[in-house]
This record gives sequence, structure tokens and C-alpha cells, in this order.
Amino acid sequence: MPKNTNHKTSRSRRRAATRHSLVAARYLWAVVTGLVIAALLFEPTMVWTLGVGVFMLARLEWLGLWLVVSGYGMACLPVTFGLLVGSGRFWFSLTHGLWTGAVYSVAGFLYLEQILGLLAPYGFYEGAAG
Repeated sequence: MPKNTNHKTSRSRRRAATRHSLVAARYLWAVVTGLVIAALLFEPTMVWTLGVGVFMLARLEWLGLWLVVSGYGMACLPVTFGLLVGSGRFWFSLTHGLWTGAVYSVAGFLYLEQILGLLAPYGFYEGAAG
């Protein structure tokens, strides 16, 4: 009788280890997928759409609002998709993706502002005014 109980506990331990391995594999897959999507597609496009959208809004062209919204969506998508694959919880992924996208959008836009400030230290129209 002790052999049967020992066999059952080792089987349940194997199942628990397998379950934990599958969860870890899902999180690893989510991280890799999110990084690949962000690095290859959304980084330059997100920064470009945010930058052009804010520039258009500054010129009172309201079409730039669509670019700002799409840039924000591109900032949210990799995080949301990665969390959805990793956790399997839709609302958790969506809410955390929206917050992370907001932080990421602001950081990307401020980084773009710094780059433009270095490339054009005297402004875009300084040469035309003189």
C-alpha cells in the first residue's frame, strides 16, 4: 500500500511541474513575441505617427488627432498582446496595456522631441526669418 500512495504523489508532482513549465513557457513566448513585434514594426512607426500627429495638432490640423490615436494604439498593442498570451486574462491585459501604452507614448514623444532639438537647435524656420 505505501508504494501506491508514493506513486500517486510522484505523479501529482510531475503534473504540477508540467503545469508550471507550461505557464513559464507561455510567459517566455509572450515576452519574445512582444519584443519582436515592438522592435521590428511598432517602434519607428509609433514614434513617427505620434510626432507627426502632435505637429499637425500644433498647426491646428485636426487630422493629426487620428495619428496621435493610432500611435497610442501601436504603443499599447505589443504589451497587450504579450500579456494576453502570457496570462490568458483579457481585461488584465487590456488595462495594463493601456497604462503602459500611455507611458510609452509620452516617453517616445519626449525622446523624439530631444532628437529634433539636437538636429535643429535653432528651430525649423530660423533661417527663413533672417
